[in-house]
Amino acid sequence: MKARLTILDQCRMLLRTASWIVPRRARAEWRREWEAELETFWRTAQGSGERELTRLRRRCCGAFVDAAWHRCNQEDLRRAGRQWSQTPAFLLFLLSLALLLFVGASGNLPRMQAILLNPPYNDWQRIATISRTGVISSAEWLIPYAWVKVWRGREPCLEGVAAYSSKSREAVMRVGRERATIRSVLVEDSLFQVFGVKLFLGRTPQPGDAETCPNCVVLSSAVWRRYFASDPSVIRKKVTIEGQEAIIAGVLPERFWFPSSSVGVWKLAGPATFRREEAGVVARLRPGVSEASAESTLQRDIENATGETFSGSTLQVWPVQERIRQPLNSYFMALAISLPIMSMVIWSGRLNLRPQCAAARAFRWWSFLAAKCLLLLSILLVVVVEWTPEPYIFPPATSTLLVESASLWLFSVGCVVVLWWAFADQQCRCRLCLRRLALPAHIGRPGCVLLNWAVIELACPEGHGLLHVSESDVSWLDPAQWMHLDESWESLFCEKSESEVLG
Repeated sequence: MKARLTILDQCRMLLRTASWIVPRRARAEWRREWEAELETFWRTAQGSGERELTRLRRRCCGAFVDAAWHRCNQEDLRRAGRQWSQTPAFLLFLLSLALLLFVGASGNLPRMQAILLNPPYNDWQRIATISRTGVISSAEWLIPYAWVKVWRGREPCLEGVAAYSSKSREAVMRVGRERATIRSVLVEDSLFQVFGVKLFLGRTPQPGDAETCPNCVVLSSAVWRRYFASDPSVIRKKVTIEGQEAIIAGVLPERFWFPSSSVGVWKLAGPATFRREEAGVVARLRPGVSEASAESTLQRDIENATGETFSGSTLQVWPVQERIRQPLNSYFMALAISLPIMSMVIWSGRLNLRPQCAAARAFRWWSFLAAKCLLLLSILLVVVVEWTPEPYIFPPATSTLLVESASLWLFSVGCVVVLWWAFADQQCRCRLCLRRLALPAHIGRPGCVLLNWAVIELACPEGHGLLHVSESDVSWLDPAQWMHLDESWESLFCEKSESEVLG
């Protein structure tokens, strides 16, 4: 008899252990059913042999399978999924995942890194672009190449000046049997000296190299690694670019970019190539020379050398770092304009965002709203910077103003949209647990403004309160009203087991 009681205790212990797998709301009822079945089987097995007792123990081991079925029941999973989707953690997880997906799809934010990180140039504080302002044309960033020759020969305020083609284009490069499409740009052979960059492989191009090697090109580090397998003997090798044979003169350091992070091939050109063209211009200022003094000196030299007058237009010497980060300043200004607009909407009463709870819960309420807005604005900024036409670094010859205006307009409208959605989502959440309100119910009849106006009533799934949202915009009724419910209402909303309710 003692052995049989030991087996019964073992079976009860197995059932008690298996019950922890069952969801809490159904655990007590599941355990009662199995213990009742165990008692029935035990009475039947009284006086039987050891074989029946072994079957009893084996049957109790099957309780783990039944408990796992209850845990993995599709209805329970759907219910748990619905409950989790209403929590603030689910929304923050979803937004964080979307941000990570956009970061991965863009290739680890190359444009954003180019904007935020310091330029990969030697002593970059003294590097600037030279352009014209007040020119009513699409080519205000272009300078006649004849001016570059004047500045290079006479100007004491510049250590170096170089021109580059304002149009980068897709070029087909053939390496053996492999064919690749790479963005290329035409640059003066003295440009890398102006930037003060030392090539990773090969000798840094010097003035006059384009005449001795008219088909020389310089590769980016990414192109060298991908298409040449990081071969250190790539210098002086021949490749075919746009049907013409070219010679690889060097490989640039890994972080170097110009005029954008998408360019992979730089074709060296001499003064004869730019003789009759307008080009973009970069220069290195001498130490102690300010941008304002450089502008006046450069403009005076052009007037003295060519006799051209700058009526209605002036030269502008713009530091590269300011030019790179200028779009971010415009975006922050657009955000600064949209925030007061949304604040006016809140103060006007169109959205009810008052937490109406203790200080600790109010801090959680506002922290969730701030985190949600920050993630949404980060996603918007990444999309605008990485997937709109690139006006950021050294602008192209055409459509600069149009592209910048379109990007800024898209970000400005996007700020208002995402902030409105964040605030509207915050209004439709419980003031205590921050869950999404559910169980929408219509109260009243639509169109009856004087007596019974139409109201949508939303309830917290945990029974913390009700939100009344009026469909009629009347002066004596707030658009949204929150009504707190005490603990006596929880039994109508929360699904609990009978023992938990009674206890």
